[in-house]
This record gives sequence, structure tokens and C-alpha cells, in this order.
Amino acid sequence: WHTSKINGKEVCVVLDDSSRFILAGGEFAIATAEISIGLVRNALEDYGEIRRIREVLTDHGSQFFANRLDKDGESSSAFGAFLAENGIKHILAGVRHPQTNGKIEKWYHTYERSRKSFNDFDKFVNWYNSVRYHESLDEKHYLQTPEDAFWSRLPGGCKLNLFLSR
Repeated sequence: WHTSKINGKEVCVVLDDSSRFILAGGEFAIATAEISIGLVRNALEDYGEIRRIREVLTDHGSQFFANRLDKDGESSSAFGAFLAENGIKHILAGVRHPQTNGKIEKWYHTYERSRKSFNDFDKFVNWYNSVRYHESLDEKHYLQTPEDAFWSRLPGGCKLNLFLSR
């Protein structure tokens, strides 16, 4: 989660690690576990038939992780329980180590720099995913958008699953 310097909204996205493609996201009045679950659920509904989400990397924010232990030294969170129910491994970033979440931190930097040029969040995400070339996605000497990288990096079996499901 990120608090926007532009409009004060809480921003969260589900970002594909390999391609930097935004699978789901939004701007919200508050940051909650329920919204976090909803975003992952949206990504599963929209892209789960193409490729299963195996892992989710988050920080230690209360929307993702129960920071308090119970009397038995255990902790549980609604977000963690949702991931477990869906067979998704929850990976926690190192505390005070923003480099672990470097890709999403870079996305938030791009958001802050470019969001004000768009009327709404969805138009910004469309531009980010489908129009803007991403400098770190150099594929044999030509730049790709995150959307190009998402589709070109999918294994053949995933593309076949998509074809067969349609």
C-alpha cells in the first residue's frame, strides 16, 4: 500500500514480478485487508485460468500480516488465510529493507510522477501496461510494454490453457 502525494488516496496494485504488468489495483479511501484480498481475488478471476499465482510478496503492513502474536506465539491474518485457502505462498519482505519490494516501489515512483496526467486510475494503468515502454524489459534489443512482456513470457502451456478455455 502507498499513500498518494497527488490525491491522498491509498493505492495498491497486484504486479506481476516478471513482466511488471498490473493485474489488479485501485485508489481507495482507506487501506484494508479486505481490499487487499479483493485485489488478489480480482487477479485470480481475471488471470487465474492463464497461470496460477504461486506466491505473493508483501511488506509487513497490517493489511497483509498480523503483527501481534496470540498467547501461543502464533499470528494469523485474513489476508494470509485467504492466500492459504487458495494455495498461494505468502512471502514477507525484510523489515526496513525496501529493496526487497523494489519493483513495486519503482511502480509507486512512476505513479507519483505520471498519475496526474490521467483523468482516472484505470487510464493511468492502461498507459502503464500497454503504451509505455519499460526500460528494464529489454527483450533482445527492443523494448517492451509490461503487457507485451506478460504475454511473451508465458509458457506455451499457459497460452494453450487460455485458448482452450475460450
